Amino acid sequence: MRSNRYLGIFVGLWLGVLSLSVPAYLYATTILEYPLASFDSQLSTENNLSVIEKENRRCIRCHQKKRLLKGIEAITSVGVHASAKFYDNCSACHSNKGHHPKDDAFPNVIPFDNHANLSAFEQNERCIACHSPASLRDSEWTHDVHVNKMVCSTCHSLHQDVDPFRGISKAFRIGLCATCHEKIQRDMHTNGQW
Repeated sequence: MRSNRYLGIFVGLWLGVLSLSVPAYLYATTILEYPLASFDSQLSTENNLSVIEKENRRCIRCHQKKRLLKGIEAITSVGVHASAKFYDNCSACHSNKGHHPKDDAFPNVIPFDNHANLSAFEQNERCIACHSPASLRDSEWTHDVHVNKMVCSTCHSLHQDVDPFRGISKAFRIGLCATCHEKIQRDMHTNGQW
């Protein structure tokens, strides 16, 4: 009976904290809603590894040639997300291709840009499968601010040897923010809101 009372108090306090902090609530529910990475089971045997390598070669064979893919960046490297666990698995982030991605009737491949037909949340959920919201929030406050408004690839390059956003100075990072926020700042100043 006494433990039930403490459990009730704990749950009540937890719900109170969540209701006061919308970002904390979003992160708490987001963590519960994201599916487990579907590619974990693909790596259970050496046979599966050879299938994954074959699929990756299929993807990269075309995607490394910019001239064949108008409007799609060519893959020059998968260095940023090189992982012994996932073996640079294209489908880990982009999903299984199913039929050829050009077939509009079966668009399985997940793109990562601001002009995709998927919401920022739907694109970012692939990133959050490995990069936890808590660690992102702790590493940089802008992750918390932009969690539902921008796709991760707006700032982070996924197919380069080094993510150009890592290791830059705070002043330069603020300058990058200003490239998007310049109009907002100008409008606020013009309208006397500053």
